[in-house]
Amino acid sequence: MATMDEAKQRTADAEEHRKIYKGIMKASTEVGVPLTMGLAIFFTQLVLAHGIAVALISAVAVYVFAWWVVRTFFTH
Repeated sequence: MATMDEAKQRTADAEEHRKIYKGIMKASTEVGVPLTMGLAIFFTQLVLAHGIAVALISAVAVYVFAWWVVRTFFTH
């Protein structure tokens, strides 16, 4: 049978795990998703032979747009 101290410790552990989970999810959505989309556009533009300048501009535009969408609609 769990004692009161063990119950408090479990509650504290659960809260800490939830904070870590929220931090990881925030980092992955605000940085990871836009970065991977920007890289995908960058390499797609290179494969289509549009040149490095167009590829960089497209990648930055997609990154900024995806970052804005995530920050606006998915983070609370």
